[in-house]
Amino acid sequence: MPKVKLGPRREITLPAATVKQLGLTAGEELEVVANEKAILLIPRKRIPKDQAWYYTETWQRMMQEAFEEVKQGKLVGPFETAEELIRALKDTQV
Repeated sequence: MPKVKLGPRREITLPAATVKQLGLTAGEELEVVANEKAILLIPRKRIPKDQAWYYTETWQRMMQEAFEEVKQGKLVGPFETAEELIRALKDTQV
């Protein structure tokens, strides 16, 4: 297991192999998770502002609910025509 040393200004240098393995670049942010016995560094990928909605807690919960419904077979369709789709939407109880 590679070792690192805490510098005088509280900095550490990650081993080159680790940086390459994780695809990290200079200036990239790492999240620090610590407990009494360990420190965990988690790379934080930058998310474009126009895609931030996808990573919200609400959206992720809705996605999980949708995946569960797909697993349970709660689907309608496929449809041959738009009219069939519209009829199914009107008949479906939410």
